[in-house]
Amino acid sequence: MEEYNDDEYISKTELKRESDHMRALGEKLMSMKARDLNRLPLSERLRRAIDESQRITAHEARRRHASYVGKLMREDDGDRVEAAITELDNPYRHRWITEWQDKLYALDNSKESSQLLQDLLLRYEHGDRQHLRNLVRNALNARCALDADNNAKDKAKRERKKLADYINTLEKQQKL
Repeated sequence: MEEYNDDEYISKTELKRESDHMRALGEKLMSMKARDLNRLPLSERLRRAIDESQRITAHEARRRHASYVGKLMREDDGDRVEAAITELDNPYRHRWITEWQDKLYALDNSKESSQLLQDLLLRYEHGDRQHLRNLVRNALNARCALDADNNAKDKAKRERKKLADYINTLEKQQKL
């Protein structure tokens, strides 16, 4: 006689909770902007369903469609999409960029700056190494000129902003 194994049993309440959670994620996906959706690892069916939701205006129809999107997420790899959404909402991403810039401006020699550049390029593989090196070099030279001449303050700000804008662009293009 076989023993009854209760380890794989999922209660109806647990299934309902998971369904509600996926519907809430579906609603969140339906309200996201296209540029953020492009960064997420969505299947073709799921992306089509989200695009179709843009034309639905009735409240009950949107709720049902969010349930459909949640169902598609359960059938596909919903955990991966959920992790990507969490990473997209991560408030520490901007903090990491500013900490990286502060470390870079605290450096004096190019050997340490090349290691920081390597760390950045490991995080953003699609970045242009040559362009990033030029931006870093210009920002560091402007900082050094700032120490010697106070009139170079505007140039230092401008070069730092160029570097920050490029890193922010890399962050926005990063696939999750």
